[in-house]
Amino acid sequence: MTQRPNPVDGCFLRYEREHHGVRPYIGVVLHATGSAPKLSVVRQQVADRIERMPTLSCKVTKQGRRTVWATDAAFDPYDHVHEFRLPAGSATLDTTVAALLAVPLPEDAPRWGIWLIHGYADHEYVLFYRAHHAAQDGQALLDAVTALFGTGPPLAPRPAVTARAVRRPWRQKIPARAVARSLADAVRGPALSWPTQDTLTGEPRLASAAVPVSWLRETGRALGASANDVCLAALAHALRAWVPAGWIAADQRGRDLQVSLPVSLREPQERFAVGNRLSAVRIPLSFWEDSPTARVAAIARATGRARAADTRRVLQAQLRLPESAVYRFLRQGRRMRNGLDTSGLLQLHGRLALGADPIETAVATLFLHGDHPFAVSFLGYAGQVVVCFTIDRGFEDVGNLAALWASAVERLWHQNVAKSTAAQGSQP
Repeated sequence: MTQRPNPVDGCFLRYEREHHGVRPYIGVVLHATGSAPKLSVVRQQVADRIERMPTLSCKVTKQGRRTVWATDAAFDPYDHVHEFRLPAGSATLDTTVAALLAVPLPEDAPRWGIWLIHGYADHEYVLFYRAHHAAQDGQALLDAVTALFGTGPPLAPRPAVTARAVRRPWRQKIPARAVARSLADAVRGPALSWPTQDTLTGEPRLASAAVPVSWLRETGRALGASANDVCLAALAHALRAWVPAGWIAADQRGRDLQVSLPVSLREPQERFAVGNRLSAVRIPLSFWEDSPTARVAAIARATGRARAADTRRVLQAQLRLPESAVYRFLRQGRRMRNGLDTSGLLQLHGRLALGADPIETAVATLFLHGDHPFAVSFLGYAGQVVVCFTIDRGFEDVGNLAALWASAVERLWHQNVAKSTAAQGSQP
């Protein structure tokens, strides 16, 4: 493990402290098949697996202006596993998970926890893993879930190497392009947005839907794009159908809607390092494009630039900016015009289980950020990709975004793969 300071960790701690209604927690809802086990069974498996990811025993705190990582001398994995039984006829599973998203995690311990949720069905239960974003980024979150519930052999932690600090001039230590890129992402416009301030409640609800991962991969191959590009194109199509016409003012028409897409900067030797190793880029969704295939192509061009080695070097340089500067950009990102929040397409490799009970479905959850009406995650597992919208309850009756997204994916697959395959099969 490396304890290399990272400004992103401290920013999320400060963000929660200064904005009391915000809970910057991310998580994964694991649906297991079988009768709900005793809490002691879950605790024992977690305790037996902790050594597979040693960073789970580390805690992050603020000491004055400094962000400090340290091993928790009092760490007990049993303290991080909890139980919630839904009484008959009470709140639904999604409502319960949404409520847990707002429960603060203790500040004097490693900032993660697992909830065994049961009582809502006879032969199914849920394990809800969640962590503070100051403690884990998306890759670390999935690594933790795999370490604790994976059925395959454990990943061997690679020793992290921390280079000696070398005094360098400011212009070499933090390239000017990193500052310029951060400023551009903060103020870029004009971008499409719609009024939300009078509607937002700060209370989340969840909506999810699943599609076969083969639909995304086959559509991507047919259009020269990635599965992630297809996810984003389907999101734009779903939003076109979801946003009421009255929300878009005349001067907003023609402006593009943008998402803030995370980019993992975690190097192989940092696979089990503490904290965040990521930055983000803004991706235009070609919101007004009427051709679905043209939209996919435009998004593929944008994400291709985001994956370029030069862009990656600039994003890595952003992580060397002072924490105060990074925090300023995070706060500016509260405004919806700076891009709606998405996880991008994440992937859980292998299969998961609690004892002999298989995990059949995995759903990633995000948090509500500033003026954004929702955040959207995409998670691939066991042959499916599940979309999950964390939506402000002020938009309770606007429409089912998750179902619209799944329908858009199916339509793209049918138009670009199924029809083509059927036409080829009908040829003599």
